[in-house]
Amino acid sequence: MRDDAKALDAVGSRVPVRPGGYVPIGDYALIGDTLTAALVARDGSLDWLCLPDFDDESWFAALLDSERGGRFFVGAPDPAGIERGYLGHSAVLRSRITTGDGVLQVTDLMPLALDGPDRIGPTRRVLRFVEAVEGSPRAAIVFAPRPGYGSRLPPLRQVGARAWTVADGRSWMLLQSDIGLVQAGGATLTGEERLQAGETRQLCLSFCDRDPGVIPPTGAEAEEELEATLAFWADFAGQIDYEGPFREALIRSIVTLRLITYSLSGAVLAAATTSLPEAIGAGRNWDYRFCWLRDASFILHAFVSVGCKGEGAAFLRWLLSATQLTAPRLNTFYTVFGRTDISQRPIQSLEGYRSSGPVHLGNGAQSQLQLDAYGSMLGAALTHVQHGGTISAGEARRLTGYADVAAREWTLPDDGLWEMPGPRCHNTYSKVMCWAALDAYSQLCRCGAIAAAPDRHERERDAIRQSVFDRAWNERRGAFAGAYGADWLDASLLLMPRLGFIDARDPRMVSTFEAIDRELGHGAQMRRYADGLDGMPSTEGTFTACGFWAADYLARRGDTDEAERRIGRLVEHANDLGLMSEELDPESGAQLGNFPQGFSHAGLVGALLALKEAREKKQEGPT
Repeated sequence: MRDDAKALDAVGSRVPVRPGGYVPIGDYALIGDTLTAALVARDGSLDWLCLPDFDDESWFAALLDSERGGRFFVGAPDPAGIERGYLGHSAVLRSRITTGDGVLQVTDLMPLALDGPDRIGPTRRVLRFVEAVEGSPRAAIVFAPRPGYGSRLPPLRQVGARAWTVADGRSWMLLQSDIGLVQAGGATLTGEERLQAGETRQLCLSFCDRDPGVIPPTGAEAEEELEATLAFWADFAGQIDYEGPFREALIRSIVTLRLITYSLSGAVLAAATTSLPEAIGAGRNWDYRFCWLRDASFILHAFVSVGCKGEGAAFLRWLLSATQLTAPRLNTFYTVFGRTDISQRPIQSLEGYRSSGPVHLGNGAQSQLQLDAYGSMLGAALTHVQHGGTISAGEARRLTGYADVAAREWTLPDDGLWEMPGPRCHNTYSKVMCWAALDAYSQLCRCGAIAAAPDRHERERDAIRQSVFDRAWNERRGAFAGAYGADWLDASLLLMPRLGFIDARDPRMVSTFEAIDRELGHGAQMRRYADGLDGMPSTEGTFTACGFWAADYLARRGDTDEAERRIGRLVEHANDLGLMSEELDPESGAQLGNFPQGFSHAGLVGALLALKEAREKKQEGPT
């Protein structure tokens, strides 16, 4: 393996130099077809793509190992400057590369399967268009597929003047390139061509899994795929109903959430990547290519509150379908197909981003007890109904079962939202979310969406609220603590007013915010909890969603100008394309953790909607 990696380095003059072999996490763009997604670096290297689905093995993973992971580079070997952006509100990326010889333009996309279930084309497809805009710039190609998370060197076979196949077991790729390619170092292809202004070239990568697929020809057909993909995203973004501050940031967040939605089921992933570190070289690496129930109500609210009711409804249907095998209990997370048999193991073939291993396949949090999941599930159902959705009799029975579990087990200690190691404790946020579960269930019953009497659940709901007031309040801190009898603070408690648990102006909530902001705040950024609390020998970054939760709280308290200021500061930390990772380095502002992160983008949408609602109430005046 290392011999072939050295061969790749030998032709590396075609690829712009990366100090240390890696680029900042924030240098990546996301393209996808809502079944899987790719990360494309600013320099034009496609460094991450799992096939055929989000959580399958990678075929390109230079993101996690610059030598062995594999890449698909299309760009200029000698860029002097690069500007990039998405075309309109789409997921089609266009990069403008200035060189000493002219200007090169590269357009990248993954066409969506828009032809229906009888489609017999390739399983997945990546299109890369190259055009000389000015002068006579050189275009360079490096194609180095490394399936199995970089563990295998697949045989390459030329099948025409400009076409190559890559076979790996029963899966295979076809690369069609208008630029001539030669084999270098075994499982690597390279090529270079000087283009004149106005000349264009196409590279089409098609993937088929097990079944044969009819590969569309290049040329006009590829252009039609580009136009169809642009039309899809224009239609999707056109339904977004929001007028207010940071409108473009909100639309990009909704488009990003749609990009990490698995269209065949409606599931929304936490992120499209695994093991991007929350701290460099610290072992804080996790696989996020699954659907966490803790995210569900926030993401569904983000969709339906701006008019994307179809996506919200599909997500709820998937939630209720995926969880039926574990009902009436809820697991921590599920795969896009609803599986729960997920364990965690290291991937030995990859060194990790900037040598920050281990790289994980799967996630060990599956065995945890996270009682907040019940509030998220029932909260998602309530949001769905409040925006015109309906619930079937079978779904109502399942939701009743989840409410029963919340009513019965809220007194138990659990692992909590943040999945910290160590013994279980009585996490305050988990109690509040059990309250939210029962409150949502009560509202669903009272409005007739569920034909049941919620009296017993309401009594337990009220008991939870009193328990939190009695046992979570820390007099010395002047704040609600992260757990009963504890002394530590938890930024997730900033969500209590949003959940309806306590008024944002309640003196206890005001002092809780002030304590959290003082201890965990870093400007507009916010840590989840204090350094060292999780027992790990390293310090993580600030948690982006928590910063938006602080702004959400301020908006509900009436401090709308400060809320908008904080949102603006956080939006500034998004990359140039509006994408946000899980965390930020509090000093440099560099992106950390899996990227892009659904929780962060849902947090932005929630904060902006809270700000908009608060300002509308101010304009209406006292009622």
